[in-house]
Parts: sequence; C-alpha cells; structure tokens
Amino acid sequence: MILAIYTKEEQLELAEQKKYYAARHAWTRRKELTPKGNMKWDAWFEKMFGENLYDYAERKAKEKGS
Repeated sequence: MILAIYTKEEQLELAEQKKYYAARHAWTRRKELTPKGNMKWDAWFEKMFGENLYDYAERKAKEKGS
C-alpha cells in the first residue's frame, strides 16, 4: 500500500485550491439554497471556510489585478 505524504507547503496549497474552487462553485450559486435547503451558498462558504464569500472574491480579484 502506498501512502501519499504531503509536505506542509503542499497541504497549504491543496487547502487554498479547495477554498478557491469552492468559492467559484458557491459564487455562481450564491443566492440559491444548498441541496439541504437550510442555507444559501454564500452562507455555506462562510461557515465552511470562516471567511465571507464577498470579501474572499474581492481579495482574489485584487490579487489577480482585475
């Protein structure tokens, strides 16, 4: 059995990628309810990652230079 062992840097990079793609998914659905129907996607993102979706989107846009 082969175990995948990631360095600390790789773990941080993977976590950031997960957050980025979750934000992209949530952004296009931000005013819709999640499948469970108990919250909207923008609230889900904040609950999941501890950062407001709109603040995250603004920060990433500035980093990209948009």
